[in-house]
Amino acid sequence: MATPFVCTDCGRCCRSIGRTITIERRVTGRQYDCRESVHGERFRATVKEEYRGTVPGSEGCPFLVWQSLGGSVCACYPTRPRVCREFRCARLRIYDTEGTVRGRLVGHGSLLTEDGRLLACWKTLEPARIDDPSWRDDAGRTLARAGYRGEWYD
Repeated sequence: MATPFVCTDCGRCCRSIGRTITIERRVTGRQYDCRESVHGERFRATVKEEYRGTVPGSEGCPFLVWQSLGGSVCACYPTRPRVCREFRCARLRIYDTEGTVRGRLVGHGSLLTEDGRLLACWKTLEPARIDDPSWRDDAGRTLARAGYRGEWYD
């Protein structure tokens, strides 16, 4: 069973897909008319009061704000465009026995990992069937035999 996706505030998505967002004009001190180029959607972003003066940012999305402890936050989260609302940076996170993330599955079967043993295990699977629930069960058992645990996301 898939669990809800939980953002870790790493900012990677905003640095990449955020480049598709363009501010067309400033409407007020906190409102911006914008366009995102993936869907061609126009939207009005309203910056939260506490982030006034921090927009536009200089890295990726103009609404990406870096926190002092290294995490990030979206300055216009309630009014973000569809491309941001629908985005998931991972369909599956793979953990080792210590609970450390060892890999992330993105797209339709691309495993991002620096763990050679996990990569070898993954190559024994058939990622073309990734949307098949029985394949997910099989993949989970294969990962478990190799000492990993997978967590799927909606």
